Amino acid sequence: MRIEDGDTNHLSIFALAPQPLLIELGRLLGDITPADVFQLRREPSGWRWQPAKPPLDLVLDEITGEGDDIGLILGLSATVDFDRARSVLPSAPIYRLSIAEPQRDCIGSQEDLAQLRAALRSIYDEISRRHGRKACIHLFPVVPVSVAVEIGRVWMPKADLPMTIYDEHRAKGGFHPCHHLGTDLNPMEDAA
Repeated sequence: MRIEDGDTNHLSIFALAPQPLLIELGRLLGDITPADVFQLRREPSGWRWQPAKPPLDLVLDEITGEGDDIGLILGLSATVDFDRARSVLPSAPIYRLSIAEPQRDCIGSQEDLAQLRAALRSIYDEISRRHGRKACIHLFPVVPVSVAVEIGRVWMPKADLPMTIYDEHRAKGGFHPCHHLGTDLNPMEDAA
C-alpha cells in the first residue's frame, strides 16, 4: 500500500530514531493522510497517553538579529539557552518555543501534539512574514520523538521556508547541521 496511491486511510506512527531522521520521516509522510503519532513515555514506560496531564504552557520568546538566517529553538525536552544557537548563528534573529519546565515526558496527549502543530504552523508563518521568502530557518530541536515527527509533517515544501536541522554533537562541541528541508543541498551531507 502506498500513501500516494490513496490506498492508506490512516497511519499509526510509533517512531524511535534520532531527531533529524524523525523530522525527515514526518516530512515524507506529510499531513494529508490522517495519522496518530504516539509518544514513548519514560515514566511510566509505554506508549499510552496520559490524558489527566494539564495542557502544555507554551512560551515563545526571541532575540533580535540581522540577516536571512533565522534560528528556531524548540526546547521541550530540555532547556536550550539562546547562547547555544548564537554559537552557530552569531548575529541572526533567534526564536525559541519552550515550556516552563522542559522534560522528556512533556507530551501527555494527542491534544498536546495538536497544540504544538498549531504553534509550529504559526511560527513558520510568522518567520516567513517578518523575514521574507529569502530567509532560511535553522532548527535546533530538543523535543520528544512525537514532536520531531510532527515538525516534519507540519512543514510544507511549497509554502514554508527552507530549513536546516541541527543535531547536538557533544564530541564536536555543540549543535551541527545534519539535514536540510527545501534546499538543493544533499540532505544527509553532514550526517557522517
